[in-house]
Amino acid sequence: MPRVGDGLDAVTAFSGAAAAGMALFLPFTFATATAVGSPYRVTSLVNSVPRAAALGLIVAVVVAVLVRPLNRPGLVWLTAACASAVLAINYFVGRAISNADVLTTQNYIDALSGGALFGALAVCSLRRRWPAVGFSVGTVMVFVYGETISAFSTNTLTATKSVSTPAWLVLAAVTLLVVATLRHRHGVMLPALPRIAADLPITPIIAATVLALAVLLASEWLAHEFDGRTGNSWQIGIAVAVTVIAAFVAALLLPARDGTWVLVAVSLSAAADTLADSQHMGWYFGLVLALGVAGVLIGLRWSSPWLVLVGAAALCGYAAIEEHLPWTLAWAFGITLLAFVTGYAFGAVRVGYLPSAVLGLGALYLPTVLWVIPTRERNWPIGGTPVDASIPGRAALAITAGAAAAVWLLLRIRPIAPARTAES
Repeated sequence: MPRVGDGLDAVTAFSGAAAAGMALFLPFTFATATAVGSPYRVTSLVNSVPRAAALGLIVAVVVAVLVRPLNRPGLVWLTAACASAVLAINYFVGRAISNADVLTTQNYIDALSGGALFGALAVCSLRRRWPAVGFSVGTVMVFVYGETISAFSTNTLTATKSVSTPAWLVLAAVTLLVVATLRHRHGVMLPALPRIAADLPITPIIAATVLALAVLLASEWLAHEFDGRTGNSWQIGIAVAVTVIAAFVAALLLPARDGTWVLVAVSLSAAADTLADSQHMGWYFGLVLALGVAGVLIGLRWSSPWLVLVGAAALCGYAAIEEHLPWTLAWAFGITLLAFVTGYAFGAVRVGYLPSAVLGLGALYLPTVLWVIPTRERNWPIGGTPVDASIPGRAALAITAGAAAAVWLLLRIRPIAPARTAES
């Protein structure tokens, strides 16, 4: 059982990861009534979400690279606390201002500060067991929530509000991070072991940039191909190939076998994008939380990227038959399976360099090419003629198969990975 201090750090990591994830995954606040009747402004916000997520991931890796060498934990916690304070200020300013013109700017500020919070908090948390569990569970909850809850309550172009981070979570994250900073202000850690010359700190940043920009460009290109017309399977195939190749290149840029988890995250994110949406989670929140914690704890004990890939393939296969099942049953089974597989994936992560873990975990928040394939069940405003509901599942299965082949190749050409986080 964790000690009181470890338990407090775990709760802090949970709340901070949840707030950071919401900032990266969704528009942080969308309460302005002036957006009604302004399709251009709202569409601008919608288009900025994937771009902001890509930027936020790069920022998260940059911050992780910069704070990792620090041997004063208090400074790393302070970085996370400052980032959370910026998030809170932007959040409450956004709720107070009724001008729709600032929505896109606010979204980018959310992503920048959310990325900084995610990167710094990951370095704080992943060095110790119970804070790592809290960080993983918080990230899992946001990922499952963002993938299975429709972003807007009504048609996007006329919506007056969307889901957003609750105020209590924002305040709790800031308060707990300040307390953690004060608790660790006098702490000292042994400096991290020096790395070999090939593992320059710049390589995770390059890897994050390659992955984020390639996936973003492929998604926007595919969205353009579907805009106002019917896309073809070869166009989806190109976007899938770009995604897998970019993930493999990013994996090769990371040291040893750390890149395995980037490939796993890309496949899992694609599989999650195939599931149907709901307007609320309700009592399933408790079930998702329990399954996420169970998955994390099992992953901490038994680690295998192949099990995550099998779980992602199962999600893809399930998405192909989901439309033939009663909606309530289909959505409930999909969300619980996703929670457990994602929890296991987070607990199973094994890296020798902490910024690699930040990239692997943060890659889940990137938009996938499936995000822009229009179907009748999509709540996101993508134009074009809806395609068969099974096509996203098949495209996600192709990404998963490509990621599995890339993992096999990476394990063949790279030396055996170190045990759990060498910097613990």
